[in-house]
Order: sequence, then C-alpha cells, then structure tokens
Amino acid sequence: MIITSFDQSIACVIRDVASEWPALRKWRAMDVLAREFGHRLVPIEIGSMTNGMEEAVVTFRQFVSKYLSTSSTKDCWSLDDAIMDRKSVAYIAQHPLLDQIPALCSDIDMNPCGVQPTNINIWMGTGGTRTPLHFDSYDNLLVQLVGAKYVRLYDRECSPQLYVSKDTSYGGQGNMSVLDCEREDYARHPLAKDTNYKEVLLYPGDCLFIPARHWHYIRSLSTSVSVNYWF
Repeated sequence: MIITSFDQSIACVIRDVASEWPALRKWRAMDVLAREFGHRLVPIEIGSMTNGMEEAVVTFRQFVSKYLSTSSTKDCWSLDDAIMDRKSVAYIAQHPLLDQIPALCSDIDMNPCGVQPTNINIWMGTGGTRTPLHFDSYDNLLVQLVGAKYVRLYDRECSPQLYVSKDTSYGGQGNMSVLDCEREDYARHPLAKDTNYKEVLLYPGDCLFIPARHWHYIRSLSTSVSVNYWF
C-alpha cells in the first residue's frame, strides 16, 4: 500500500500498510533470528514501569530464550500481568537495531508512506511492556510487525491536565507525564479524570501516525515487535 499524503496535524491509523513486508512473516520466528544474529549484544529493560525497571546488556540469543520464548506461551497479557509479572517483562526499547544489523533492513520499508525519517527505532519485547505517557518532538509513524499493542492518545492541548513531570532526571524536556495510565489516581490527579483520549489497537501490518507533541501511552498485549520512524 502506498500513501502519498495525510493530515499531519491529526493522529490516524492506516491499516495494512505493512501487510506485505517480509518482517511480518520472518520476525515471528524469533528462534530463527536468534540462530542468525544471536551473538549480537542488545540493551534491554527488565521489569515494570510501575514497580521499577533495571537495565542490562545481553546477547540477542539470551533475550529470545529467556524472555520472548516464555512470553509467547501466553496469548494475551492483561494489565495485571504487566504489573505483577515484572520478572518476565523485558524490552529492547527505542533501539537502532537496523543500524546494528543492516541485514534486517530488507525486511521492512525504510520510507513508509513516502516519509524521509531522521531516525528508525525497533521496539521488541514480551507481552506486558508499557511505555509511559509522553510526547515526542518529531512526527512519528509507528508500524506494528508482530503481535498487538494498545495505544492511548491525547491531543497536545490536553497538556495542562496531564501533570507533566518536573523530574529533571527523567523526562527533563517536559515531555513526560506522571500519570500511570490505566491505573490513574484521580484523587491525586483530578484534572485528568475528564480529559478526553482516543484508544487504538494495532495489529501486524497496521501503522499509527502520531503528530509531534501528541501524548501517547502504549502497552503490549502479546509478544511484540514494532518499528517507529521519526520525521
């Protein structure tokens, strides 16, 4: 599918953009990828954003065998799974894996929808990974390759109701919210209670366009691989 233009001020879902990409077939077989690229070192985040995360560097083979293979035995991860099963949740998050392993570039479209990206990142993890509510300074195409994700979107005008973090050690750019999406404490954050948002489910081949400075929160409903393009 070729998309020549879209309104870059409005978030939108474009279904089946990547339905013919080789990655949709090849990247489901993580054991095959591990046999070919298992010696590569990758940075991972382990744990829950609610209960704390730790960072580690492991081989891709270790990541697949210890985390992804176990995650794939569960068809759908609930929110409780994401929070409580923190020793089983692991994520290669916002990593330029295509720069590290250029052989993977042929499995995806490097210029989807005709965009010229400045950065391309891979997000690969177990079910239950959660990305806190935040915004990016670039327009963003998020393409789902394996598994499913739940996304919550808030317009940029909602910023005064989203309790922007003042923690300069994390989100110091003012692009992080302190809200724990799906587990909000409205007694502490009452302005967020009536703030409108949109919900999206992404399946393999789907693309979500997120305009710059639009707030978004993401939770993986299964073992998942996504690629995002900032432009």
